[in-house]
Amino acid sequence: MEPNEKSEQRRVVVDSPGARREVITERTQRGPTEGLSTGKMALIAVLVIGVIVIVLYVVSNRNASESANRNANIDVASRANQPQPPTVVQQPAPQAPLIIQQPAQQAPVIIQQPAPAVENSGARDDLVMQEAATKILLNEPDMGSVSIAVSGARAALTGTANSESTKQRAERLVRSVRGVQSVDNKIYVPAA
Repeated sequence: MEPNEKSEQRRVVVDSPGARREVITERTQRGPTEGLSTGKMALIAVLVIGVIVIVLYVVSNRNASESANRNANIDVASRANQPQPPTVVQQPAPQAPLIIQQPAQQAPVIIQQPAPAVENSGARDDLVMQEAATKILLNEPDMGSVSIAVSGARAALTGTANSESTKQRAERLVRSVRGVQSVDNKIYVPAA
């Protein structure tokens, strides 16, 4: 007999005027199982395995995260102990102003006041020297493509000239301007 089976026996005595009989009835009843069925056991096993997998996943991720944090902290500490290379900031080199000249035309006659005998030192003085030198060059027939820029009483000549003698003459004319201390002659003379 299985543990979830229930057996019931009935004994019935039937008395009748002519005979007496005993009737025995046996009834077996299977009730609900109190133990675990195979399906329930399989479901519990799957749930337990799932929980174990999740716990292992969380633990391994935590270990990986802690390892990454530890490595990052070691890198930061090692960088902090190393001397930092000096930072070099370079300023752009000052450039001479660019002057665009119109094609040579007959220049108007301008009468200028003589410049004061005081030494030129400011930007206004540079502008006065540049205007004077530009007027002198515009009056010369071969100097139409020569440009001048004055900064700090230093004149820079650029452009092209027909010959080396024209290049030298341009430099002499600019040197004759009052206040010009030096001339950087960058006039290009094409090879003949």
